Amino acid sequence: MRKLPILKSLHLFEAVSEFPSFSRAAERLNMTTGAVSYQMRLLEDWFGRRLFVRHSSGVRLTSDGEQLKRSCASAFTMLEKGCYELRRSDGGRSVVVGCSTTFLSHGLLPRIGRFRQLYQDIDFVFETDADLDALAVGAVDVLFVSGLLKRPLPVREVHVSNEMIGPVCAPAMLETIKSPADILSIPLLHEAARMDGWNEWASAAAICLQGSRLVVFDTFSLAVEAAKSGLGAAISSQILVRSNLEKGRTCGSVWLCAGPSLNLHVCQWARAKYGGC
Repeated sequence: MRKLPILKSLHLFEAVSEFPSFSRAAERLNMTTGAVSYQMRLLEDWFGRRLFVRHSSGVRLTSDGEQLKRSCASAFTMLEKGCYELRRSDGGRSVVVGCSTTFLSHGLLPRIGRFRQLYQDIDFVFETDADLDALAVGAVDVLFVSGLLKRPLPVREVHVSNEMIGPVCAPAMLETIKSPADILSIPLLHEAARMDGWNEWASAAAICLQGSRLVVFDTFSLAVEAAKSGLGAAISSQILVRSNLEKGRTCGSVWLCAGPSLNLHVCQWARAKYGGC
């Protein structure tokens, strides 16, 4: 039997090492600070050396701690990848798609029917919390990403679309908007997680939004629904509201600015499974 520390302790160490203090780690991991500190002390006792330097404002890794962090990252990545490969080795022709909830609801689902008609033997599993790490280990087959990858990965990148960003509103409200500056006369609908969206568009359109009325919604879907109901104008990538535009539910603006490109990334496992992409 291998003589190693408890796997759970190593996994906890890897997570804790990302934080500047045990208290911050405990808060994020839903543990008490005492429990985190105790587990890290047990791990240090097992190795017989310090993994953290404790100081008044928190903790930082020692050189031994940094070495253990690299070893844990490599080992857990390999283990995770092996587990996903085993679990899905007889998974049939199912494709796990990673993307944001907003893109899934407004960009992908309205268009996926045509694909299903052409490839009826392929099933889909959608993961809305997937990230680049999930793609790297094969937890997802494909991942939609806005913009370029920030680090190299063994994946193939496929350009999907150049995103164009601009205001959207109900057809009746569009009649009152004759120029970009007229936007200031109506409420501007914001998504809470994307508060800088309007400022980016205004900068490209060379107008100042100072003094405009703001209405903030928790989600993009609520902001778009409010725009469709005539409560103001929302800012959106055209790809997310295209189905609404085609059905006449909202009107797009001719004052568009370029946004980040939309790219599809395909992991090596999926490329091998389907004979290349």
